This record gives sequence, C-alpha cells and structure tokens, in this order.
Amino acid sequence: MEQLREVGRPVKRVDAYDKVTGRAMFTDDLCPKPCLVAKILHSTIGNGRVVSIDTTVAKKVPGVVGVFTCFDVPDIRYPVAGHPWYADSAAAKRDKADRKLLDDRVRIYGDNIAAVVAEDNVAAERALKLIKVEYEEYPVVYDARESMKGTNPPVQDQWPDNLAAHTLAVTPDDKLQKLGYSSFDEAINDPKYHHFAIQTHTGEQSQVHIEVCVSYCYMENGKLVCVSSTQIPHICRRIIGQALGIPWGNVRVVKPYIGGGFGTKQDIHFEPLNAWLCQQVGGRCVKLELTREECFWTRRAGSRRTSRSRPTWATTCACTPAPSRAGPTPAATSTTGTPWC
Repeated sequence: MEQLREVGRPVKRVDAYDKVTGRAMFTDDLCPKPCLVAKILHSTIGNGRVVSIDTTVAKKVPGVVGVFTCFDVPDIRYPVAGHPWYADSAAAKRDKADRKLLDDRVRIYGDNIAAVVAEDNVAAERALKLIKVEYEEYPVVYDARESMKGTNPPVQDQWPDNLAAHTLAVTPDDKLQKLGYSSFDEAINDPKYHHFAIQTHTGEQSQVHIEVCVSYCYMENGKLVCVSSTQIPHICRRIIGQALGIPWGNVRVVKPYIGGGFGTKQDIHFEPLNAWLCQQVGGRCVKLELTREECFWTRRAGSRRTSRSRPTWATTCACTPAPSRAGPTPAATSTTGTPWC
C-alpha cells in the first residue's frame, strides 16, 4: 500500500508556538502608544430622531481633540454584511445599504449618534457625559410580527412596511399528485399519519469572543490604513471605501491575529467610522475599542427568532422533511414520500 506523506500524520499549526508562548501580536498589541482614542455616544431612546446635539461644553474638556455628531458625517449609506459585492448586472443581490457612520434616525436603544476623539480614555469619557442631545421620540415596537404590519415612520424609509425582503417557496402541484394528493391540506391531514404542532423561540445570542472588537487607523503615504480585529479584511477595505466615498484602492486593511470572532467579526460596523475620524484629525492614529457591553448591543450576532412547524410522520416514527407551503395554491411533498408541513 502506498505510504502517504501527509494523510494520517499530525500537522503542527504554523501559529501554534507564537500563540501558546504569548509572542503572537493582536490588534491592540500592534497599536502605537500613545495614540488618540475614540469613544461613541449611543442613543438613550429606542425609536425616534435626533433633533439637536450641543457639544459646546464637551469640546472644552482638556485632552479632547474633536467631537463629531450625526450631522457632520457624509450622507452615505453602506452595507455592513461580510458578503462579496455583486457587479451592476446583479445589483439586486447586493447587501442592503442601510447604515451611516452616525445617524440622526434612532432605530434601537444604543444607536450611534456622536463620537469623541481625545488624547486618552478619561478625557473621551468625560466629554461623552457632557454632550446634550434633544430627541423627537416615536413609539417603540417590541414584537417583530407587529412591526411587519408597518409603523409610522418605518424603520427604514425605503421599506415602508418594514419588510426588506421576502422569500417565497412553493412545492409544485405535480409532486403532490405523484403522492396521490390533490392539495396541501389533504396531504398534511392524512389520517394515516401522526401530526403535531410546535413553536420554538430562541433569544439573541452573543459569541463573547475573548478579544473585543477593536481597530486603529492612520494615514500613510496618502493611503488610509486600518488595522482591525476583523475576519474579512478584503471586504472591510471595500466597505470603508464605500462609507467614506473614496476609491477602494486608497484604503489598506491589515488583519493581525484575532482573539476569536465566530462570525461576529464578519460584519463591518465600526472600522468605517474609525477611518473617518482619522481623516477628521489630520490622519493621526485613532484607536476605537468597544467595551464588552457595546459588543453585546451594537454588533450583529445570533438574532432572536420564532419558528412554527407541524411535523407529520408515519407509524414507523421516521420523521420526514416538510414540504413548502406558500402562495395562493399551496402544495406539499417530501423526499421520502411521507408528507408533512
């Protein structure tokens, strides 16, 4: 029998020794010190609009370099999901551009409405507490199904009914007929099968990676450099360019080792804001590091969801996949010939 060189042999990871000995360098390890730090002011209402922001007192705090609000950022909306960018011929498949660097439209408690850049964390935190915000509050809707009936105003202006997308799956009638049924209801109510209904609900989850979300940005040779604990450096580069309205080639993203991500760092939420703040202070190095609490409420993780199903199985207790039911002419089928919903 041929002796294989690699299969069946333990292979040492190329980064193993550096990580277990502490030599591996993560984003914060590489960040120049001292550097400017950025902190974000989050909304204290769940739904509404920012009417005005007074930063006069905050700007006078010793060590504060700049205070920027939702009224200062470019009026550019960009996507944050870590997916490839489709060409113009398939633009309908692109991720939804629903994010601004800072937004006067508050859609959830904790939305980003202003940011402070300072010489250190103490100055930045002091300045945040001195920013005065006036809101126009709207009713808060806590139930997703209730929100799908429409709200005034909608969550996003481009989707008046709060439905960004709808998926319709229909099982053809001819497959039903091959099973001997004339309708979906006849199939799932066949008395020779066992039936029951179940509803499940899962709450929101957070991956709680050891390293929080952190990045730092600076200008070098005419390019904007972003060093980030991200899982998607190439997509991060594109999204920064889109958010700032600059050529993607003018952005360089460096991804060091990351202290866990598990999908949370496959979205780009704060690197564009950090890059823009860097521009506003003349290209000086600015670090933006989220607290653990901010990681919980400002990152997209496992969202809460409710699922309803009506499994059907034969007396053999072999459960089978559900057929799809949708549209004006519902239908059903399964890969094994046993229908269910």
